[in-house]
Amino acid sequence: MIIIRVNSYIGSVNRALKNWDDEILKAITHPVRRRIIESLREKNGLSFNELIECVDIGNHGKLGFHLRALKGLIEREPSKNKYILTEKGQLASELIWDIRFIISRGRRDVQQEPTRYVRHLTSGDHALLLYDNERVKREIAYSFLEAGLEKGEAVVYLVSKNKLDSENREIQRYGIATDYFRNGTFALLTAEEWYLKKGKGQAKTIMANWLALVKEKQQIGFRGIRVAAEMEAFCKHAIDKLLRYEAALGRQLPSNMCGLCLYNTEMLDEKQLAQLIKCHSHLISRDISWKIT
Repeated sequence: MIIIRVNSYIGSVNRALKNWDDEILKAITHPVRRRIIESLREKNGLSFNELIECVDIGNHGKLGFHLRALKGLIEREPSKNKYILTEKGQLASELIWDIRFIISRGRRDVQQEPTRYVRHLTSGDHALLLYDNERVKREIAYSFLEAGLEKGEAVVYLVSKNKLDSENREIQRYGIATDYFRNGTFALLTAEEWYLKKGKGQAKTIMANWLALVKEKQQIGFRGIRVAAEMEAFCKHAIDKLLRYEAALGRQLPSNMCGLCLYNTEMLDEKQLAQLIKCHSHLISRDISWKIT
C-alpha cells in the first residue's frame, strides 16, 4: 500500500516535470525561495511585511532580492499590495509538496525514530512532543495518529485555529484517507474551541469532555480514542491553567485514551518545560524519545 501511494506521487512529479524549467529549479532548490513559495501556498495573498515574518529573513533588502528573483512564479496585486503565486508558482509549490511527501514517507517506511516510537504508544500513555518546526511536528504527530487508525481507535487532532486549513491539506497529502473524516473516525478540531471555549480552560471541565467523548466513541464500536493536541492556544492565553490541566492529567491517562501533547519549544521557558516533563510518561523530540521513569 505504501509503495503504491509513493509511486502515485512520483508519477505526479514526473507529470509536472514536463513543464520543468531552470526558473522553477532555482526556486525550489533555494531554501529562502522555497519558504516564500510555501508561505504563499499556505495563504495566497501576503504583504511584504507578512512575508518577512513568515520567511523569518529579518532583512528587507534580502527579501526584496528574492522576490525579484521569483518573478514569473509570484506577482504583486497592486490593488491589495499583496503577493500571490502565479500558475507557474503553483506548479513549483506542488513540486515542493510532492518531494516533501516522498521524503517523509521514505523516512517513515524505514521506521526511523521518533516516528516509530510514537506508533507504539498505547492506551494510558501521556506523551510530550517538543518540536521546533512544523515539519517535525507533522511527521511525528501524523505517524502517531495513523497508528491509532490502524488499531481501531477514534482519532482526534487538535490544532490552532489559524492552522486548521493547512493541517487539513497536509493530512490528506500525507495519505490518510478522507473516508476516516466522513465516518467520524478522524476528527480535526480547533484547540481554542476544545480547551478555551468548550472546556473553559478548566482542567475538570476539559477532562469531563474527554471522558464523554471516549464513552460516545466506544458506544459505536471504537476501542478508545487517540489524541494529538497542539497546546499553542493554551500557551498564548492561559499558561497557568495549562500547567494545572497537565498536572491534573498526570503521567497516566484513563485506560481508553492515548495522548500526545505538542509543544513548540519557543513558547516555553525552562521552568515550564521542567513542569511539563513531570506530567508526562514519555518525552519525544526530533532526535530523541524515551519513557520517563
